[in-house]
Amino acid sequence: MEENDAQLRRTTARKRVIRLAALLKGIWGSLGVVLLSMAVLEVSLTSYYERADKKEIQIAAKAAANSGLYANADLAEGYFKEIYEFVHRPLQWASYTQSRQPDYTGKFINVNEGTRRTWNSEAINDDKSARLKIFFFGGSTLWGVGSRDDLTIPSLVAKKLAENGISAKVTNYAVNADVTTQSLIRFVLELRKRNVPDLVVFYGGLMDAASSCSEGKPGVPHHSSSLERIFSKNEAKARISIKLENWALTRLLAGKKQFVEGCLEELDVLSNGAVDVYLGNVRLIEAISRSSLSFEALFYLEPLLSDKAHRTEYEEDRLLKSEKRSAGVRDLYSLMRSKLFKREYEGLGQNVIHDLRTIFSDVASPIYMDSWHYGEDGNERIARKITADILALYAPAK
Repeated sequence: MEENDAQLRRTTARKRVIRLAALLKGIWGSLGVVLLSMAVLEVSLTSYYERADKKEIQIAAKAAANSGLYANADLAEGYFKEIYEFVHRPLQWASYTQSRQPDYTGKFINVNEGTRRTWNSEAINDDKSARLKIFFFGGSTLWGVGSRDDLTIPSLVAKKLAENGISAKVTNYAVNADVTTQSLIRFVLELRKRNVPDLVVFYGGLMDAASSCSEGKPGVPHHSSSLERIFSKNEAKARISIKLENWALTRLLAGKKQFVEGCLEELDVLSNGAVDVYLGNVRLIEAISRSSLSFEALFYLEPLLSDKAHRTEYEEDRLLKSEKRSAGVRDLYSLMRSKLFKREYEGLGQNVIHDLRTIFSDVASPIYMDSWHYGEDGNERIARKITADILALYAPAK
């Protein structure tokens, strides 16, 4: 009797195991079908969004080319095709600074060893050692997104100095998305090589605010939490990103084409921190300039599209789209600029920091190609101001 009961229990247990195995097999089978379906859908959506993004870029390029910003729309379309191809290449990894521009050779854009080609005159004087050596550091606006090599801000400054009898060797060390601390480190690396300028110009400020906004804290590089974005293309392909925001399915479910970066909260705290970091960098550079290296330094806070009172219809559209994508950046940068000039800091020379917020305020013609970057007319106006400041320091002897 006991043996029969034991046999019955074993039979029952065996049946339960068989049923459980069948259930698990069914679950795994269903899960496999779901995962396979998700994988197929992910691949299909990724392909769709790549095509959609490419089409959107083409539409944006055509709109910018025909916005009235460029005299030759056909030439501008060729430029935008090149610039979009360039800016969508990943930045390369660089020690200390985290990133550098990839080298590129094109009709309108040329980058060699991380620096963009800049117009430079032949020495006006026979003695080339008499040439003024000028370094420019900044982000994408100074680098020249929206402009050809010879019409970036540094190139135009070099031309205007030559017109005023000053031969200058100008180097554009700007890197897209650089914050001021990255620019400072790039400069220090040049000084370490004994590559010392007569004058260094730092142009920017907006990326300091944008980085504080996107990262939630001041003083760090933009997108520092996503280092894979600046690795080489092959390395990026070798990585498998499991971040939800990188999935096409997430993009579909979110109902929008990209995640919004913003910082509508704690603007006051973030702006205070951004001002501390920016002015800390300024004070450090000023201190180095008074050392045995001995150079002059100028700092410029770039303008915003919202500073331009007479915006075109195209510029209004760019501003609206920017506010949707980067909520709070404009407010944070505006607070940062205002606080910077209200606070008193010892050790800063007079007129070291120049605020360019009014430089386009009375301009009715098109200036901006997007919410941050100017066309070549905007560069011309800014270069005129910087050149005047340089001439005040280095007026040629009469």
